[in-house]
Amino acid sequence: MRPIILLLFATFALPTLAAVPDERVAWLDRNAVPLETCEAGHGFEDMAPLVDMIACAQIVGLGESTHGTREHFQMKHRLVEYLVEEHGFSIFAIEASTPEAHRLDAYVLGGDGDPRELIAGMYFWTWDTEEVLAMVEWMRAYNATHDHKIHFTGFDMQTPDVAAEQVADFVLTLDPGRGQEIRERYASIVKATGGSAFGVVTYTFPLEEARGHTVRFKCRIKTEDVTDGYAGMWWRVDGPNRKTLAFDNMRDSGPRGTTDWTEYVVELPVAEEAENINFGFLLPGQGKAWFDDGSIELDGEEFDPKVFDLDFENERLVAGHYSNDDAYTASLDDQVAAGGAASLCLASRPKAVGTPAAQEAQIEAEAIQTELEGRRTEWLAERTEQEIERALFNARLVTQCMRMRARKIPGYRDLAMAENVVWLTEQHPDARIVLWAHNFHVSRQNGAMGKHLDEKFGPAYLPVGFATATGEYYAMSRSSSDKIHRLSPPPPASFEAVFASAKPSIFALDLRAAVKDSGSSGWILEGRPFRSIGAMAMDKQFHPQRISRLFDLMIFVETTTPARQLD
Repeated sequence: MRPIILLLFATFALPTLAAVPDERVAWLDRNAVPLETCEAGHGFEDMAPLVDMIACAQIVGLGESTHGTREHFQMKHRLVEYLVEEHGFSIFAIEASTPEAHRLDAYVLGGDGDPRELIAGMYFWTWDTEEVLAMVEWMRAYNATHDHKIHFTGFDMQTPDVAAEQVADFVLTLDPGRGQEIRERYASIVKATGGSAFGVVTYTFPLEEARGHTVRFKCRIKTEDVTDGYAGMWWRVDGPNRKTLAFDNMRDSGPRGTTDWTEYVVELPVAEEAENINFGFLLPGQGKAWFDDGSIELDGEEFDPKVFDLDFENERLVAGHYSNDDAYTASLDDQVAAGGAASLCLASRPKAVGTPAAQEAQIEAEAIQTELEGRRTEWLAERTEQEIERALFNARLVTQCMRMRARKIPGYRDLAMAENVVWLTEQHPDARIVLWAHNFHVSRQNGAMGKHLDEKFGPAYLPVGFATATGEYYAMSRSSSDKIHRLSPPPPASFEAVFASAKPSIFALDLRAAVKDSGSSGWILEGRPFRSIGAMAMDKQFHPQRISRLFDLMIFVETTTPARQLD
């Protein structure tokens, strides 16, 4: 009887998925536009039926169901090419802080620079991928051979550092005394609400010992909940006029998330013309990182370990170090060590959001913005209107960031991003704009950027959602160092389960074609489970949504893989 009992148990434990009604499958097969590939560079013949779907759109928002899905990124790249080449779109804006993203504009227009460094300069690992790099390189190649140009920018406002720096630099050229004062005021409010983007411990290496040699800097690193960045060692060699001769900060190889003790190595040459050497440990982003058992070799020979306390066994913190910001702590930890009794711990402080200090910072940022806007007419005698508008926009970005950190307005980030997109349309009234962000941000969900844009632009705004059924995705994890995660199977009643029943495995679907109470298409208008994952791995991946209210078009790719990080 045991086999029978086990068989019955297995039958109840593993129910088969309910079949999708034939009429729904038939409707999908009739209305879905099959797309041959996600990869760019294959022409647009299969996309021809999309022309009527986007005819009236001035702004197209391209979503993604996770922040780490390769095929969604590839398809968005392909759609960007289609919108630029076939429909004259001329501005691309990504979910990244505006001035940091805008630095890529000069590159795609043919300027100098390393696109990998420029992409990394947008801070978030979500965009630091092979797929985004491929799109950037296509933009540059396209602009080199066409009079009609595509520009690169952003619309987010989560980091104020570069915006504040550019405002102060602009004012310095017109009023040096006032510019320096604004720089100091901005530095004060940024520090009060979270400080700079990284914590660092810095040493100065004896120059004559290292000139003409190859340095090998080793250390063991352990991390806990490191997000929006990584932990690492760094080494920089400066030459005449502070020119960087050699530099490595482990941006592409440093540990993220939660990891156990692992040895890492930084190796690079020190030129004879070197005039300064700094090195140390750093933590961009949030979380904790421990460093222990450090050592330095010059041409394979160990450098005197007594000069620097890199095993962190002394009572003092570290010999000859300095740290850059009160937003991070640097301390000896006698509870965590790879070897010996203690290690160096770098840890981020909680950001001062929703506190009186954050609210005071908001007031100060608003005061600076009001003051600068009052000088617009005065500055027109010496600067172009475009230069002035860019500086004032950066001042508004700082204010937006401080308002978000003050937490007085629920959902303020999406409202601010929508305001920044509106600003783009005001600066370029004849331009057609394509946005790149998560499904939530481009959607018409209450509080989302797309909802604000829909209220402002109506049919001129076209939100495009993305969905997938099976595969893997890239994301950070709060519980492990794993970065590759499996997509949960779609529940039988989910939109993805129905989409997967269609004949084409990759397709575009106009959700506006669904008819209420129709047996074949009415399900499109119903509330059903729909997948949504952000930058962090999630066990609960599906949530009830009425996607017909959120998006006009849906791009479905049945099986997807993780986005490929540039490291």
